[in-house]
Amino acid sequence: MTILEKIPTVVTVGVLVVIFFFLKRHARSVRLNLWMTGWMLVFIHFLAQLMEPSTGEPGPHLLALDMASLQAAAIAFMVSVSIVVGDSRRRKILLAVAGVPSVLYAIIASYDVHARWPYVTCLVACFGGASAFIIYVYKKLTWYTATMVPLCLLVMVWASRAALHGSFDEGLTAFLTLGFGLPGFFLCKNYWRPSAGIVTVAGGFFCWGAVFPIGMLTDRFLPTVVIPPELWNTPKLFVALGMILAIVEDKSESIERMQSKERALNRQLERFSAITSRLLGGASVDSLCNEIANAITEVTTFEVAAIHLEHAGHLRVAGASGLSPKAFSELQERAKAWRVDDITDFCSHARKLGQNSYLLSRSEAEKYDPVKSTRVYDPNPYWNSGDELLIPLSSPRGACMGCLALDDPRDVTAVNPHDISRIELLAADLAVALELKSLQSQLVRSEKLAALGQLVAGVAHELNNPLTSVMGYGELLADETPPGPIRDRLEKLANEARRMKRIVENLLRFSRQRTADRQPVELPPVIEDVLALREYYIRTRNLGVVIDIEPDLPHVAVDEDQFKQILLNLINNAIDAVETVPEPRRIIIRALRRGNRANIEIEDSGPGFADVNRAFDPFYTTKPVGKGTGLGLSICYGIIKEHEGEIRLENLQPKGARVTVELPLAAKAARA
Repeated sequence: MTILEKIPTVVTVGVLVVIFFFLKRHARSVRLNLWMTGWMLVFIHFLAQLMEPSTGEPGPHLLALDMASLQAAAIAFMVSVSIVVGDSRRRKILLAVAGVPSVLYAIIASYDVHARWPYVTCLVACFGGASAFIIYVYKKLTWYTATMVPLCLLVMVWASRAALHGSFDEGLTAFLTLGFGLPGFFLCKNYWRPSAGIVTVAGGFFCWGAVFPIGMLTDRFLPTVVIPPELWNTPKLFVALGMILAIVEDKSESIERMQSKERALNRQLERFSAITSRLLGGASVDSLCNEIANAITEVTTFEVAAIHLEHAGHLRVAGASGLSPKAFSELQERAKAWRVDDITDFCSHARKLGQNSYLLSRSEAEKYDPVKSTRVYDPNPYWNSGDELLIPLSSPRGACMGCLALDDPRDVTAVNPHDISRIELLAADLAVALELKSLQSQLVRSEKLAALGQLVAGVAHELNNPLTSVMGYGELLADETPPGPIRDRLEKLANEARRMKRIVENLLRFSRQRTADRQPVELPPVIEDVLALREYYIRTRNLGVVIDIEPDLPHVAVDEDQFKQILLNLINNAIDAVETVPEPRRIIIRALRRGNRANIEIEDSGPGFADVNRAFDPFYTTKPVGKGTGLGLSICYGIIKEHEGEIRLENLQPKGARVTVELPLAAKAARA
């Protein structure tokens, strides 16, 4: 061929290099870098051919540049579509194992070296190293390893035998045939899709690899047949066109995935925002829990979701999606044995995934098992079989009111902080709605008790003056009356008047008419003093009392006398409750720190509260006539509110009750 006949091919390949260079700027990937490198080497190959003389044999230097660049291009294309292209370390090993011996073989052959051992060494290093690399990557016997390893060894033996007999073209043909033919096979095996780009690239590589053995056979057996050079270059153009099509297809597919992801995200945000609006608009939380669980399974990667809410110190399943009726029933039964504190305990041992989400491994999830799952996942860094995702429902004050349990992700790669953050925001909105519901209930109760307190205070003040007169005149009449039946009746009258006076004083305490003298008080001695008052009664009736006080518990800011009155009332109520049940009769008194407040819990094994919502109402009691007036908890409520504290009542399962008193620590009260 003349120089003018070679120029169009060189220009065409040069244009392809420029196209790949600009495509690389818009679609960055290791594969595209290798493709551009390969076409640059092909361009060097044609440029070397352009510099060859039109008559006579080319010089060894030019021939070495020609053959070495073509062989290096084959290796670049082969590695670009191999399974290890994304692994930097393995990619470099494959480039070294396959590239260095094959390129060195082409250079040695170009200089017409007659020694046989360099050729055999390159063949053994390349094909033997490739076989070892395949075994190293796959580590087990598969149809692929059982095919490729014998093929490499067979080609190595065939080419080495020819080299030992002084024929070196077989080795060069083997390198180029496999170098350009295997990329078509790798492409079909690793990245196949029925698209025009992939089909064109794979077909072009197969034809490109077939050019070399066909050319060798034609030279040997049909030396007089003349084949146009453009026909040999046609597969190269098909490969280049197919690569450009494949890049465009990948870009279009990437854009479609992004648009699909954007649509899914918009749908997710619309569903979540609609639920949030209803939650914060005052809709019933219980009525929305199933809808929230359904929304999560529909617009996120998780197929199973369950919402557990606090109920009387335990958890209940308020909503679920993706569970069979049998699994849902089992979940409801298991939830009865769980407590709110269990959520905090499990999360403390789990791996934190997002701002407020925790991933429990199989061993950790088995203790809790909030969502029973039997789905099996292949090992991966994102999610494994038996994993559970917990999102605690924490109020703005830090109290845990339940949790959101998620399982069975469709796409394990979507289990990441970015995708989980939107579910965390929905969980935070749910927690706020629960907090608002709780605060609303407390507000209604506080307003009701405040109204009762104002009424009681007015009545108590109005009764104080007449009672004082009744007591005074009763005592005067009793002093002036001689002993006898009449005087006894007057003393009974005075005693009843005194009892009425005490009731009035209790009513005033409930209405918080007295100013508390708050001082730092140490809890353990106060609790021991109050228990000492009932020690004989507790011992003679075989009641079990357990005291669990956190070590180094800070002082609380209270009026000691009023605080003792609170403890005595609550302990008396617990004693009265356990007396009505068979043994074992148990009372547990706990004191622990929660943030800037101290929690005092009094728990009993009695029958529990008949009506938790009415327990603070004045004169409401379930005790027998003469056993109590129904003012004990009302007075405790008034005193605790005066101390800027909280009191909560809850029934336990299967029986028992717990009263929790929250009081500020001394340091906080002093600052106030």
